Amino acid sequence: MAEYDRWVDREAGRVVRPYALTGGRTDPVGDTVLDLISVIVATGPAPAAPKSRALSPEHRKLISLCQEPMTVADAAADMTLPLGVVRVLLADLVQQKFIAVQPRRAMRAQASPDLLREVLDGLRSL
Repeated sequence: MAEYDRWVDREAGRVVRPYALTGGRTDPVGDTVLDLISVIVATGPAPAAPKSRALSPEHRKLISLCQEPMTVADAAADMTLPLGVVRVLLADLVQQKFIAVQPRRAMRAQASPDLLREVLDGLRSL
């Protein structure tokens, strides 16, 4: 019997409830802000076995997934866990410096109304 098999009932699904994975926590620890479009990336390769024993299988899977930059929403989808649970797990990894949140790009200034009118007039003349 595989290790995963004992935690899954084929008919009922997962035996362990998602919030048991976070120790009942529903909010990320610290001042880490993780919204749906926050881009996260692993700071290095997945830790070796001795260091990773302190990490849950879900934490290790997130580190593996984040070897390439991805959004929090994509990580939650790949983990097939609720977004709130994944946010808590990711915040744990950010606190331990296994995952980094990439800074957001500055928003570009909006085009001026005069420029938009000129474009619209040009389109109408076609």
